Amino acid sequence: MEAKQPHNGTAVPVPVEEEKKAPKLSVPSHECEKDKAVLRKDDNDIRVAVIGNVDSGKSTLVGVLTKCVKDDGNGLARQYVFNYPHEKDTGRTSSIGHEIMGFDQEMKQVAPLRAKTSKYEQWQQITKTSKKYVTFIDLCGHEKYLKTTVFGLSGLMPDYAMIVVGANMGVSKMTKEHLGISLALDVPFFVVITKIDIAPADVRKNTVQTLCKILTGVKKSAELIKPEDDLVKCAALFKVGSICPVFSISNVTEEGFPLLKTFLYHLQSRISINPLFKTASDPVEFLIDEIFNVTGVGVVVAGTMLGGEVSQNQVLLLGPDDVGEFAPVVIRSIHFKRNIVDKVSAGQAACFAIRYHGSKKEQLKKSNVRKGMVVVDKSIGPKATWEFSSEVMILHHATMIQEHYQAVIHCGVIRQTAEVSAMNKDYLKTGDKGTIKFRFLYRPEYLHVGMALLFMEGRTKGLGRVASVNYEYKRLKPGVAREKGQKKKEEAERKKSA
Repeated sequence: MEAKQPHNGTAVPVPVEEEKKAPKLSVPSHECEKDKAVLRKDDNDIRVAVIGNVDSGKSTLVGVLTKCVKDDGNGLARQYVFNYPHEKDTGRTSSIGHEIMGFDQEMKQVAPLRAKTSKYEQWQQITKTSKKYVTFIDLCGHEKYLKTTVFGLSGLMPDYAMIVVGANMGVSKMTKEHLGISLALDVPFFVVITKIDIAPADVRKNTVQTLCKILTGVKKSAELIKPEDDLVKCAALFKVGSICPVFSISNVTEEGFPLLKTFLYHLQSRISINPLFKTASDPVEFLIDEIFNVTGVGVVVAGTMLGGEVSQNQVLLLGPDDVGEFAPVVIRSIHFKRNIVDKVSAGQAACFAIRYHGSKKEQLKKSNVRKGMVVVDKSIGPKATWEFSSEVMILHHATMIQEHYQAVIHCGVIRQTAEVSAMNKDYLKTGDKGTIKFRFLYRPEYLHVGMALLFMEGRTKGLGRVASVNYEYKRLKPGVAREKGQKKKEEAERKKSA
């Protein structure tokens, strides 16, 4: 089997020509709060998460958009974007896929030379000739892969979400689930209705009406996009959350695709209004969302730059490990969109080949790194925590949440079970708000105040933000606790026998 390439691994520096300026619109002042230094060279790289119910045509839509081929109605286009053979066999996405589409200076899409060419060759060709990119993060639709979809929405930090709805299927439970998660994580979303070529007129009309009713319920204004609409203004209003555009397309006939592509071109990066992203002059913070072991290279970590600028041979800290420690590592090489580069800066998704610094005997292994770890500058003085407080709202719970309740925390790239150690109320029910102190069960994590989080357990769901972090609490790992307990027991027996 051919080895899987790092998803955001190897890409070229983005062209530095300035983008054609769209007509100025009235936007909220908080968009201009940050220094212009945050407007990096990759502000023309827009990340769009593709979500929706299983069999709604998400991967097929991504294939048609990025490979410039029409679907044959039997899933031809999706074969070009799947990562694994079992996905091609079943037609269902079970992993996170990454594809890009590029636009030149004349707003025309840069088409790949061949649909069947490797991602490495395709990405290199597109990045060398494009002025603007749209990176699609293809997520899972099936309910059993929901945790993977949540990880993609929270950890990969997309600018926008594209909710795909099958015109012949209607708005399903998982569609509503994905929509709710996007709202909870404050990710603006637009809707693409697919399969309009096979949906009966009455079924399609009912799907649109149901969708508009749901959007109205979450205080979103549904805008059914028509050819005469001003898509530049539409994209600007969508960026600040005023509207929710709805497109109707067919992957077989490509009806509606010109409008969708024009809209994608005019989308603007949201990095300047995302409080988690810092400037290139700030200390380095890099969130790890995937790990690879590349033959002849060693350990490669993929993730997103929250702040700072990383250069080749730079020494940084990797952690936290299972006991909360950070180890020095050196950056051996850097890949951005499948091309080798000298450096990357805040807001970019990249891959680093790393090894331990100052230790020739100790070799960094893939098992030493996990999703949720970070690569940071030592000037930050990073600390790991077992315990944190969060202001939460319960979206759904069958009964009530009390102390010692356990749920899986999704916070950025962190995904770990935590226990409720304290609450400001006796219990919380559906719709209630309160402050909860969570305690991780297995290992400490690196957290920021203000990070959005979701906690899930079965059908129970809640959302909130990290309000404070407690660095004082230290928890012994089960193995360490047993070892110390055994030593105390042996010492007591010795005293007793003496």
